[in-house]
Amino acid sequence: MFRSILRKGAAVLLTAAFIVFTPISSAKELKIGVVDINLLLEKYIEQKDIYSLLNEEFFARDQYLLNKRDQIESLRRELMNGNNEATVARELERHIVNLEREFVRLSNDTRQEFNLRKNEELYKLQREINNAILQYAQDHDYDLILESGLLFSKESLYLTEPIFQTLVKEESQEKTEEKSEK
Repeated sequence: MFRSILRKGAAVLLTAAFIVFTPISSAKELKIGVVDINLLLEKYIEQKDIYSLLNEEFFARDQYLLNKRDQIESLRRELMNGNNEATVARELERHIVNLEREFVRLSNDTRQEFNLRKNEELYKLQREINNAILQYAQDHDYDLILESGLLFSKESLYLTEPIFQTLVKEESQEKTEEKSEK
């Protein structure tokens, strides 16, 4: 949180410095835009359907964990029936405890790997968004593009939707190129 406050404060200072030190005599008016990065990322995640992709990737592991859980429950029911000798019951209890440990370990490993993969995908999307913003700024001759989080800006300065449309268009072009290469 402190970093985001510093980053926003730095952005405001840079903007103020840019405006103050821009020569007044220049005939060109500053072209400034604002992008809501969080909204853009949220929409782009939905567009790319990242969570479905990750769920498909981890489907086999989830099924394995569900089967392991069912196995543990089955063994617990067998233990509760009480039709076992004392030595068999103790051995069954040990087996259940070992299976539960394995289940917890596998669950934690799977959750950590899922989070790592999710972060990798989010990082890729953030890079794509940053590149799209930079490309949009260059293509449309912007002098300054700010991240939202400002106290106020005119609605006409927001570039979130046009940049999102650029990302979607680029994605569909890449898919078309991939199909034509095959």
